[in-house]
This record gives sequence, structure tokens and C-alpha cells, in this order.
Amino acid sequence: MKFKRSHILKAFIAIVLVGALVGAYLWYRTKGNAKTRDSSGSGESGVPDRVYVLKKGDLVLGILQSGSVNAQKKYKLSLQAAFNTKLAWVIAENSLVKKGDELARFETEDLVDRIDDYQIQVENNEKELSIVIEEEKILLSTNRASIKEAHDRVVDADNNLRKYRRIESRQQRDKLDLAVDNAEVSLTEAENALNKKKEDLGKTVSDQSKREENEQALKKLQNAIDSAHNSISDAQRNLTLFKRYTDPSKITSLENALAQAHLNNEKTKISTASQLVNKRRQISNIRRNLRNNKTRLERFESYLEMMKLVAPVDGVVIYGDPDARWGRVEISLGMDISKNRILMTIPDMNNLVVDFDLPEQFRSKVDVGDRAVITPESMPNMKIPGKIRSIETLPVNMIIWDRNSPKIYKSVIELDKQESALVSGVNVQVNIVTKTIKNTLFVPLEAVFEDKERFVVYKHSFGSPKEVEVKLGESNDNSVQILSGLEEGDEVYLYRPYQKKGQDGS
Repeated sequence: MKFKRSHILKAFIAIVLVGALVGAYLWYRTKGNAKTRDSSGSGESGVPDRVYVLKKGDLVLGILQSGSVNAQKKYKLSLQAAFNTKLAWVIAENSLVKKGDELARFETEDLVDRIDDYQIQVENNEKELSIVIEEEKILLSTNRASIKEAHDRVVDADNNLRKYRRIESRQQRDKLDLAVDNAEVSLTEAENALNKKKEDLGKTVSDQSKREENEQALKKLQNAIDSAHNSISDAQRNLTLFKRYTDPSKITSLENALAQAHLNNEKTKISTASQLVNKRRQISNIRRNLRNNKTRLERFESYLEMMKLVAPVDGVVIYGDPDARWGRVEISLGMDISKNRILMTIPDMNNLVVDFDLPEQFRSKVDVGDRAVITPESMPNMKIPGKIRSIETLPVNMIIWDRNSPKIYKSVIELDKQESALVSGVNVQVNIVTKTIKNTLFVPLEAVFEDKERFVVYKHSFGSPKEVEVKLGESNDNSVQILSGLEEGDEVYLYRPYQKKGQDGS
């Protein structure tokens, strides 16, 4: 009976030990379900063992690139007034602002002076315009009087010519003709008187005293006849002179006077028209100057409203233009400000994308619509899914001024969802998914070692490393597919636990 009890006790102890060993082994396997773990054992270097437990899963193949988060819409703020000024005040960078908050103010002293100058010019133009308009009215009245006077001279000259031709010339000619006729009549009467006297003297005989008296009478009659001849000659000469010289000369003079009157009339018309044109041109110039000065005045007055920047939306203020190739603008009080010089930007954080440069050698492997996983460098545990929205058609040099630099395609990734923790400007890692191998075995790259023309891993077997040759499939930047040599549940070292003799000279 005592013998049986000792055997039973020994058997019980053995069962307990076996159970403890099995429990320890199961605990060890449970702890090894993580990708890596630190065991209580040590390798030859004294560093705790790091092992990986194989299990089937989806191996994602892709390309890892760097990128940056960018807002699809950015509110870029700058001075819109075409007026050079200086920065008087600006809000601090990275300030959280609300729509309508004041962001910057610009100096307005020079602008106000310019507005005052244009107001004075407008007032002077208006006064000058009223004066020249009155001068135009006076000129119109004066021109009408001058034109009427010139026209009256033409009428008078024409009337004088007509009057002379129709009346005065005929009267003068008739008068001269009458003088000739009267002289001829006087000659005839004198000749008749002389002949009668001679007949009377021939019929009577007179004494000596009568004879002398008769001779005197005959002499007077002869003188009368001579005088009549002279009168006829004078009258005929006067008539000839009138017909040949006086009358044509008078007509020519009157015709010249009429022509000169017509010429003066045309000159008056041209002169008055020219004066009126000049006066109206003067009015037009003043009106144009007035209009231009009013336009400038209104424009500069509108600039006063632009002498401060306000937030168009809620957001965070960033100095300068984040998209500028040549760096950001140094913002400081008193700096010179010109139109359209971007001072600050408020990105729309509600619609973010990721910009990245796709190397030329990967272009054939990536297409629009391919999936991608975004990992912020500052938040490595955050994984944000997305897809490629666009890839530029033509590549460009990575360094613009260096034609020998690598070619890249500017690309954009659209996020499946917007993360509140993500902001514009954050650097991210972009893992572009090109292929997914479903339900396969894979190990970290650091578990595989090349030995001449084969690949090996070091399998963890009861605390000892065992070299195992494996056949590899496809890989990504972190893992490689195992086609043969290992099974699910096997543990492999993530480092080379020992070196073969001859490999490191030991």
C-alpha cells in the first residue's frame, strides 16, 4: 500500500510539472502573437531577441513617397489698391480669426493728400468750365454779328454794282450823249444865225458905222460857231472817255468790291467757325480733365476702404504665400506694400488634399484612381485613406533651374475623409497602393538575409535559431512575401542571431 502511494505521488508531481510546462509554453505562444517581442533570453550579443510570428494576411504593395497637406482653396490676401504705401499694423501669424476680423492696416497719409489734391483740381475744373461756357455764349453772339456784317457788305457791294450797271452808268452815258446833242444844236443854231445875218447884210446897204457894227456881229456869230465846235469836241471826247475807260473801270472796281466782300464774308465765316471750334475744344478739354480728375478722385477715395485687410472666412493666418516657389515674404511693420503683393493666407481647412511629386520611373506603375494611405510624420499612428485624383500630363524637373535634375509629375491625392487633426502644410508619407496580395505569408525585410544565391531566415525553434532557406515573392518597402520554407505560426528572428564561420572572419 505504501508503494502504491509513492507511485501515485510521483505520478501527480509529474502531471503537475507537465501541466506547468504546457502552460508556460502556451503563455509564451500567446505573447508571441505580436509582430515583434522581447523574450527573456538573449543572443550572443546580449541584446534581447526580437522575433516575428508569421500569420497570413493581405500584403499591400506600393510606392512610398513624401508629400505635404495642402488646402484646395486658399484665401490669399493682398492690398487691392493701386497705391504704394507702408504696413502700419498686422496681426500675429498663426492667429485664429473670425470672418470680418481686421488683419492688417496700411498708412493713409499720402493717400489723403492725394485725395485733397484731386478735390481742388475738380473744383478748379468746374469753375473754369463755367467761365468758358459763358465765353462760348458771348462768342456765338459776336460771331453772328460779324457774319451778318460781312453778309451786309456783300449785299451792299452787289447792290452798288447792279445800281451802277442798271442806272448810274446809263444816266452818265445819256448825260454825255445829251451834251453832244446840245453842242451840235448850238452849232447848228450858230451857223443858222451867221447865215441869216449874212443874208440880211446882203439885202441892205448901210453906212460906214453900220458896217462896222455888222462886222462885229458877224464876228460874234463866228465865235459862237467856233465855241459850238469846241463844245461838240469836248462832249464827244467825254463820251468816248466814259465808254472806253470810266465806265469799264467803275464796273471793274464795283465787281472787285463785290468779290472782296464775298471773300471777307467767307473769311469771317471761317474765322468765326475756327474761334468757335477752338472754344468748344477748350470746353471739351476742360470737361475731359474734369471727368478724369473726378474718376481719379473716386478711385482714390475707394482706396481708403482698401487700406485695411479683413478676414473673408474663419481660419488661421499664415504669413505670405505658401505656394510661392521662392520662399515666403518677410512681414514687418513699415515695409513697402504694393498692389497684389500677397501678405497672408487663410487656408480652408475643411477641404484638404495631399500634394506629392511622383518620380518619373514610377509613372508607369501609378494611375489616377489608385488607392493611397497617408501617414502624417508628426502622427505616425494615424492612417488616412485616399486616392490619386490627378497626375500632371507632362513631367518637370525637380529643381526648376537644373535641367539635369530628376523628372517628376506633380500629383494630388484626395482624402476619403477630412481629419480635424490634419492642417495645411503638414509633411506626410504617402504609400500608394499598386497591388494587394490576399491571404499570404510575409515577413519584415529585416528578417531575410542573402547567402550567396539563396535567401535565408533564422527560425526560432525552442529558444535556438535555425537557418531556413525560403523562396521570396513580391515585396514592398517594409515586408516581403514568403512562397515556401515557412508556415503560419513560425517565429523568425528580425536580425542575424549568429554568423557562420568565415563570413565575418571569426
